[in-house]
Amino acid sequence: MNGDEFLALVRDFFGAKATQVTVDPSGSVATCVLYDSFVFTCGLNGEHGTFTGGIEYDTGKYLTVFLNERLSFNTDRESILRNLQIVDRYCRLRLPDKFLASSGA
Repeated sequence: MNGDEFLALVRDFFGAKATQVTVDPSGSVATCVLYDSFVFTCGLNGEHGTFTGGIEYDTGKYLTVFLNERLSFNTDRESILRNLQIVDRYCRLRLPDKFLASSGA
């Protein structure tokens, strides 16, 4: 999967739940704000050919295990979608139901 396909997959998966989407100059790392609450960065590590991703909880520090689930390093479409589902589920569980209802999530 190339960088453009990867970014399209991420944008399609999160849709309006992701705001302030930025892409690094290499085109293989995306950062966005999920549910107006969580800074999420993910990308394809070209050197190793692996998926990377995490929610930033402090400057330069990332949560990479979500409710005892680790993200897969695999870069096939199904593995990436599973990773995005893990992150989405984690975010939704951390937010109050009223917030999710009012945001249409």
